[in-house]
Amino acid sequence: MAFGAGHVSGAGAAEYSYRTNERDEVVMRLSGRITSMDGAIFLAEVREHEPRIIELEGPGGDMLSAVRIGVIIHERYLRTHAVGTCLSACAYIWISGLKMIADEGVEISNHLPVAIQGASVGRPDDKTIAIFGWYLGKLNISVEMMSAFLDAAMGPGVDGNGYFDMLAFASYWNAPIEMRVPAPTYAAIE
Repeated sequence: MAFGAGHVSGAGAAEYSYRTNERDEVVMRLSGRITSMDGAIFLAEVREHEPRIIELEGPGGDMLSAVRIGVIIHERYLRTHAVGTCLSACAYIWISGLKMIADEGVEISNHLPVAIQGASVGRPDDKTIAIFGWYLGKLNISVEMMSAFLDAAMGPGVDGNGYFDMLAFASYWNAPIEMRVPAPTYAAIE
């Protein structure tokens, strides 16, 4: 089944494509680096296409856009599905889903948000940590889980602010996760 919305991307923005699944639900695929433009683009795309599932794959990117996208997903009770490597900002978006789905063998790794430097380089500043704390609170993640997240990212034995396995961490907090065998890929109709 295919959805006629096809493929959208702007210069410097992540890529957006659409299809319908076997239950005739609209599935939006968000792939590539998240940029400062993607929060606004994502909202416009969600309003226009009304997806129920957001497929994710990407190397990370802009934290503020990831937070905005995550809040949009959370407030609309959308499901998230990691279909490929999902790092940093992508992983922050993934945890916002009403139900988090991951294909078997997919890497979902995260680190504390560091404004410009990225993973394994320095420690987050107070402003970035405040945004991070607000976001996790907005997702109804408890203070205990926030503390465990900080320990996984920066606790004893952790080298700097390195990547850690977000899939294992989400399982730890009993998040609604479903593991799937990767589905065959379908080309979007343009």
